[in-house]
Amino acid sequence: MGGEFDRTIVIPLTTGLRRVFNQDYITNIRLKVKDARQIESIAGEVRQLLHERHHITPPREDDFAIFSAADIAKMARGISGTLTYLLAALAGLSLLVGGIVLMNILLISVGERKKEIGLRRALGATQGDIFRQFLMESLSVTIAGMVAGSLLGWVASVVLARVTQSPVVVSWEPFALALGFALVVGIFFGVQPARRAAKLRPVEALR
Repeated sequence: MGGEFDRTIVIPLTTGLRRVFNQDYITNIRLKVKDARQIESIAGEVRQLLHERHHITPPREDDFAIFSAADIAKMARGISGTLTYLLAALAGLSLLVGGIVLMNILLISVGERKKEIGLRRALGATQGDIFRQFLMESLSVTIAGMVAGSLLGWVASVVLARVTQSPVVVSWEPFALALGFALVVGIFFGVQPARRAAKLRPVEALR
């Protein structure tokens, strides 16, 4: 369980109970099973034996707990699932806030670039051209943020691995998800500013 076995002292059980811990019971027993398919049946036999040794009869509750590797894995999956939901909620909130900020910045940009939009329209640019221009700008901003965030996460993983001396595996799935979310945020929150820019009348924009 992550202990330092190079600095472990092994003493007889009776010596440890009587002279070191001053107790007459064992707090933990670890069993190794040859066949993993027998874990449940052996756990049942151990439970029955402890019932006899501890004189436990229904409805009295057990004064011990038995954990198998499957139980520990199940607990780990439960904790991991909870953390996953929590991180997903935080990520969703961050995407929402970032998208709103992006949309407001683009709306301000449309207001400050009216003359540019009017000039382009006067020279022959269509509403579709203006719409695509601002939508591409929105995607460019979100993709740039995705690249910066991914690089920051990768650097943090490398530094954490060196500091904690723990192996860290960087997979491609987070980067693919980051790219997908960046495209979704850029398109979803960039449509409204792009539509507003495309609907500007050239005459009014050039005034």
